[in-house]
Amino acid sequence: MPILDLDQQDLSWFDLVPAGADQSTRMCALWSDDERGLRTVLVDFPDGWHRDATGNQPAQEEMVALSGAMRVSGLRAGVGELLVGPPRATRAETSNEDGTRVIVWFSGQSGGWSEGPADPPCEMRVVDLAPGVVRPAEPGLNGSIEVREEVAGAVFDVDVDLLWASQQRWVHLAAGEVAPAVPGQVVVKRWA
Repeated sequence: MPILDLDQQDLSWFDLVPAGADQSTRMCALWSDDERGLRTVLVDFPDGWHRDATGNQPAQEEMVALSGAMRVSGLRAGVGELLVGPPRATRAETSNEDGTRVIVWFSGQSGGWSEGPADPPCEMRVVDLAPGVVRPAEPGLNGSIEVREEVAGAVFDVDVDLLWASQQRWVHLAAGEVAPAVPGQVVVKRWA
């Protein structure tokens, strides 16, 4: 798969109103594996977008802001941070700052929004995107996320997404493919 320039590429966009919201967002499906329920989506939020409803969904959702910031359940996740949403994590008081664009990694069944908080409770969290493993493999979550200073020539034993957030560059690699020579810090989403 070629490296995508998320800022310049002629991407295929569609509008979607997320469950529980009244306003649409602009989305671009970058990669998916329907058999395993995995997908990478680029999302542009219109200024002033919000979701007043409180609810949860069956899919794991992990998000990196390329610009702007998201606010969910009292948390703020902006540039340089990772929002981790386990399956069924409660989403409340969701909104964005002006100019927000995010990459979202979904794992699990799409759809399935349920009104109200999850039972048992499951919370979201925000972690800094600093070099090293930022979200290790843990029970109930798919894969892991790490930040590296460079990946040129690296070969991974599982499918990965590579995101050079500051450059708005992204690529999906199947297990065994060689990482391209793109300079700069990279977020590595391992899909297993």
